[in-house]
Amino acid sequence: MRITSLLFIATLFISLSCDTTNSVDPVFEKQFIKYYGEDGNQMGVDMVVNADGSMVLLGNTTLTSLVTFPFIVKIDPLGNVIWQRRMGGQDERAADVELDRQGNLIVVSNIGDALNSRIRLFRIDQQGNGLDSLLIDMGEWQIAKSVTQASDNSFLIAGYAEAKVVRNPELIIPPFDEADIIVLQVDEALLGASLFLGQGGEHVGSAVKIFEALLGGDTKYLVFGDSDRPIDDITYKRAFEVISVNLDGVQGIRQVSSIDNEIQIAATTIETRGALQEGYLMVGTSYVVNNATSEVYITQYDKDLTIKRLDKKLSGLQRRLEGVSAAVGDLDDFYIVADEITANNKHDIVLLRMANDGVVLGLNVFGTLEGDDMAAAVSVLPDRRPALLGTIELETQRKMALMIISPEGKFSN
Repeated sequence: MRITSLLFIATLFISLSCDTTNSVDPVFEKQFIKYYGEDGNQMGVDMVVNADGSMVLLGNTTLTSLVTFPFIVKIDPLGNVIWQRRMGGQDERAADVELDRQGNLIVVSNIGDALNSRIRLFRIDQQGNGLDSLLIDMGEWQIAKSVTQASDNSFLIAGYAEAKVVRNPELIIPPFDEADIIVLQVDEALLGASLFLGQGGEHVGSAVKIFEALLGGDTKYLVFGDSDRPIDDITYKRAFEVISVNLDGVQGIRQVSSIDNEIQIAATTIETRGALQEGYLMVGTSYVVNNATSEVYITQYDKDLTIKRLDKKLSGLQRRLEGVSAAVGDLDDFYIVADEITANNKHDIVLLRMANDGVVLGLNVFGTLEGDDMAAAVSVLPDRRPALLGTIELETQRKMALMIISPEGKFSN
């Protein structure tokens, strides 16, 4: 296993340009760290990269009054702020940002605490203007994890919701029934929403991402996530799962990825291509039950969901890691960003560069010495440089941080 490690500590972060200035030292035009935010604390959530190399960073801002709003920033390829704004209302938290077919930004958020949560969908243009939005209230608490636009231009929201007996009539209790997987469908004009999929049979579960695909010549929605639905009708153990769903909501193929005596919780799924082959890569964490250990867990399916090309824990790194996000790199590699749980029970951000066979090529660590630093997302820019979004805790506040490095994981050419 070929691994390199680099820890960026607080003094290095402080020495770099880090807010909304319009000038960049030429040394850091290609590789840099910058901070974004306003008064209070900001936490990174997600990012998208436009074709021109500009980026949109999504996060949440908590003001000194402890009121939280979604917060969005557009930056140019050098990291300079083009615009930034708050969104939504009080006690609202952003969950995901994607581009629609017109290049507008689609943001999904959650409003209120977990037991009263409602979902909101926003459409914003590339100039930061709000175009429309929809507050969704289906009469139960619901949590959104991601949003995807379908070929009919509707929007599919993946997440989980209040457990209901009508969805779980034969569930064995105890343990307590906690949450059901859901998929909501919102029309293109953002005028109304319906429950497309309300999956029962598990004590706990969550959908993290949806893709549309052709399976057997028919259009299907592929719902990726995790649940403890029993494989043999008796044994409940949380594991990765993907299901195909017909356009009328009827479930078809179900595939499960699991490791004995551990639980697997999904964080995200991305589409793969090139040397990684066409398919889907699931990223998350495998936890040893009743033991404080965690390792990044990945599964890659082919485009038909019939072959698992990769299915493994990233063992041997001697770190407690929780998988967060992934991105396809050059033709023969990909990146995974993870949270590392440190000895003081705080976090650092870890970037893994992976070969297409699942071998770890490199490992970089980002964080402040005493701070609680969290990963959010990783993307790859048009020139192959990986871009990491996260949260860095400075001396008095937390800020959204963007870290752009070379394809080899360095801050210099």
